[in-house]
Amino acid sequence: MMNLIYELKENPGILPKIVVLIYRFGNITFYKIKVPLIKQLLYVIYRIIDFFILKLFLNDDIPAGFQAGWGLKIYHPYGIIINSAARVGENFVCRAQVTIGNRGEESDNGCPVIGDNVSLGIGAKIFGPIEIGDNCFIGANAVVAKNLEANKKVILPSSIIKELTNEKK
Repeated sequence: MMNLIYELKENPGILPKIVVLIYRFGNITFYKIKVPLIKQLLYVIYRIIDFFILKLFLNDDIPAGFQAGWGLKIYHPYGIIINSAARVGENFVCRAQVTIGNRGEESDNGCPVIGDNVSLGIGAKIFGPIEIGDNCFIGANAVVAKNLEANKKVILPSSIIKELTNEKK
């Protein structure tokens, strides 16, 4: 319970807190509740809340079966798509438009396993049966489809295409 309170306190803004609370409610229902009738009832409640708030309002798909360590922090919770088979460690930071999933070639081709203290920039995509080590940063719009060792930073380099001038025509 203390982990959940800390996790909610650390998330910035009301929407990230709501997203994490809905995810944790579903996750606890999915993995911890053992009485079948209570589990089914709570899961139906979770699915209704998930559909109306996360899927329709925020365009998020963060399933209850997805396993995330404590310390999940979400900035800008819009358009986040995570496969239920993916796993992330403690203190995971996620931003808008992040996708974590399989490659889609086959139904059972594996999902990423992400270590502790990993931060994903806006629009980052992580695909396939890969491992991301601890303390990594994956920058905005980076696509990672290969294993990444611990303590690495992946960014997309930008380049100057054309220099603009302030000449008036």
